[in-house]
Amino acid sequence: MDGRIDPYVAAEPDPDGDGRLLVTLASGRTVRVRCEVPAEGVLRLSATGPPEVPAPERRSRLPDPILLDLPHRPARLTRVPGGTLISGPGVEAVWETGGHDQLDHAEGAPQDLCFGAFQRFSEPEGDTVPFHAGYRPATSGTPAGWVETIHLAPEAAVYGGGESYQGINLRGRRRRLRNVEEHRAAGRDSAYLNVPLLWSDAGWGLFVHGGGPVDADLGATHSEAALVESTGEEMDLFLIAGDAPTILRRYLALTGRPRELPEWAFGVWMSRCSYFTAEEVLRTVDTLNGAGCPVDVVHVDEWLEESVLEDASWSAGPDRARFPAGWARPLAETGVRTSLWINPYVKRGTPLADALAARGFLLKDADGDPAATSDNPDTYLVDFLNAPAREWWCERLAATLREEGNAAVMSDFGEEIPGHAVFADGSTGVDRRNSYGLFYQETVREAGERARGEDGEDFVPLSRSGTAGSQRDPAHWAGDLPSTWSGLVSTLRAVLSMSLSGFSVVTFDAGGYWTPASYRQAAKLRATMTPDAVTADVEPELYGRWAQWAAFSPITRFHGTGRREPTAYPEPARSAAVAACRLRRRLRRHIAEAAAGPLPLMRAMPLAYPGDRQARDAELQYLLGPDILVAPILQPGGHRAFYAPPGEWTPLLGCPPVTGPGWREVRCAPDQFPAYVRAERGVAGVLDEEE
Repeated sequence: MDGRIDPYVAAEPDPDGDGRLLVTLASGRTVRVRCEVPAEGVLRLSATGPPEVPAPERRSRLPDPILLDLPHRPARLTRVPGGTLISGPGVEAVWETGGHDQLDHAEGAPQDLCFGAFQRFSEPEGDTVPFHAGYRPATSGTPAGWVETIHLAPEAAVYGGGESYQGINLRGRRRRLRNVEEHRAAGRDSAYLNVPLLWSDAGWGLFVHGGGPVDADLGATHSEAALVESTGEEMDLFLIAGDAPTILRRYLALTGRPRELPEWAFGVWMSRCSYFTAEEVLRTVDTLNGAGCPVDVVHVDEWLEESVLEDASWSAGPDRARFPAGWARPLAETGVRTSLWINPYVKRGTPLADALAARGFLLKDADGDPAATSDNPDTYLVDFLNAPAREWWCERLAATLREEGNAAVMSDFGEEIPGHAVFADGSTGVDRRNSYGLFYQETVREAGERARGEDGEDFVPLSRSGTAGSQRDPAHWAGDLPSTWSGLVSTLRAVLSMSLSGFSVVTFDAGGYWTPASYRQAAKLRATMTPDAVTADVEPELYGRWAQWAAFSPITRFHGTGRREPTAYPEPARSAAVAACRLRRRLRRHIAEAAAGPLPLMRAMPLAYPGDRQARDAELQYLLGPDILVAPILQPGGHRAFYAPPGEWTPLLGCPPVTGPGWREVRCAPDQFPAYVRAERGVAGVLDEEE
């Protein structure tokens, strides 16, 4: 057994009531576990560490803005044979009373908790599992935490966790849910955006409320057992019952549904890393329009008097030699909105960094000096938990939005929070590793509301980092993936996993972010910022397929270190990409309406067809909204095998119609793509008339 854990061994209702259990640990310590039912089918279990924990370790800190304002609804606790019944609307759970002898207590006999499909291991089977549920005392170099265990049903899958470049089904894997800068990698079991929500098609979900890392062993050590381990003296767990759609709806009732985006956000976003002058942006849009390719938003990375690719900070103002005042106005007059790159860091040694350090606006280390990001000693972080610092940064962005006239921002970075850092409220970098991105995004949203309207109705932020609750401020993109076929597949896995973690509006860099040659060229071009010097860098067939997939994703967004405009590529990729963008323009209204529905826009098959085993096995396809089936081309040659759900499916981009249920195969010409609409909905039901 894991000697780090002080396991639960006995429990009984607290005589003082208020829905609390008195839970005894193997060490003899007692903790009070508050039991609440904040929503139907949701059981909340919360506790603090044993009273023996020294007072200095019990910080009074700002809460993470992860949860909505939930009602306080104590559960009813009733003694029943063998345990305590915990009940409320949609909840009937039993926590084992205990009653083992003192020897068993000392050895930490496993103690059962059963809530529908959720079940801990208990005696005798639990004695064969190498970990128990309970409290993890702090040790040298390791903070305190809490452990929960779950019996994995024989054929059950496990989903959630945020981004996963290795696939949506997490069973058999270890996941460290800790935001990291991926540095343009793909296929690894780490991610920019992690969500401490795990759920199974067996009918249970577990959500850990907290801003720090969560470790999950999902059948990796023991094939039938899962362990979920959180960090901190406070435990706050939500157990959620239901099938896949119900679990996600109930989770969003706790953490918030996404705000509605304006219809233009669901059009075509054109970008590269980067356009270097305002004139280059105008020429590019004119060229695309001349080729019949619509553009709704154009994004610029290099708009500052510094190289964002080299410095990875926002330490300077706009470069007026390249982007003069009012540069976006001609685009706005034609209906094209603009987007700009930002991030929450400042560069060490700049006048801005020195000024912010003097005002105490930067995240500090234990000695009170500015703390650098974990991966770059030359970038400091704004402390968004410092109210004056947050207000300064918010107004800085709002003023930028007013002055530059942009309607969108790409809120980059926010992952590498050093563990030794200390925030204004006394919390540490460990406590806020994942939720720093949420504070950052809330500040961006507030700036958008100040500058673009009371509800920010004409403002869209794109973010890379985040955690639970971040889905309230869409959209989020999958990070800097390589421009390879494996990069495309990793991207698909990532956005599907994000969707299964409650993120409704997800996106990616159509064409991939980089190739080795284009990344080297991009670094060299920063010395001159020479317009029209960026070249195409994606293999044409791959570019065409990625562009087609992007047209059937929540947000169609081209971006990368090479050129990403369809006009930069040879036939037949050029015409295929232009046709996909034209079709996307006609889908824009339908997708905007589908985004207002109760489930994520990109519905992986276990979510779209719960209980359908063939659908569950089709991990690399999805429904876009309720009616459009999408099976991206994943390798050269245009061949694709996919699962057709029950019913008739009408093609949207040239493939023959299919009838389900069953697996089907297609071989697509360059101008064809496996995207289908339910026959009863019909093509006219999802496409507007062509302009």
